[in-house]
This record gives sequence, structure tokens and C-alpha cells, in this order.
Amino acid sequence: MSQKKGTRGYKNEIVRVHYGINNKTLGVQSVWETRGGKLASMSAGHHFRHQCVAGSLVRSDAVSLAFDLTGVFTLPVDVESHPLVNELEEKASIMRAQRTHVI
Repeated sequence: MSQKKGTRGYKNEIVRVHYGINNKTLGVQSVWETRGGKLASMSAGHHFRHQCVAGSLVRSDAVSLAFDLTGVFTLPVDVESHPLVNELEEKASIMRAQRTHVI
């Protein structure tokens, strides 16, 4: 349900979800974007936030830099599951396997 425009609830409404591979853990991480331009994510039990310019679309490269992610793509918040997320999980698994075999 959409919030009334101009309210705090409206600004805090999550409108997009960015997905990428965390460069440290090599796990898939999601970052939620609010209508007000805030980005938030959970990783290893820690909550991370980043404020972008309100009202502007956050680009994948900004998410990549702010949260140290690679292979970032964006989906609308109402998309429950998507093949791209599965592909990203497979890519992360391959990257983890390669990391363990590096001498």
C-alpha cells in the first residue's frame, strides 16, 4: 500500500531493491532503496545505511561503491523472485570456489 505523498512514510517507502555480490564475503547482498533516496542493507548481522540525493534514481555504480558490491542490478520492490538473482547466486558460488583454489 502506497503512503500519502509528502509524509515520512512516503519518503521511507521502499521502491527498488539492488542486488550484487559482496566483494568481501562473496555472498549475494540486497540493498533496499526508499523513495527518499536512502539505501539500507544488512550484512553479517550489521545494518548499513547510505543517503543519496532525494528524488533521484540511484544508479548501480553508486550502490556498488557505497556497499562494495559487484555485478549490481536493480529490480522493483514488488518482484518476489527473478532469474537474475539465481544467476547472481551461481556466479557468487563460482567466485567462492575460485577464491578457495587460489594459491
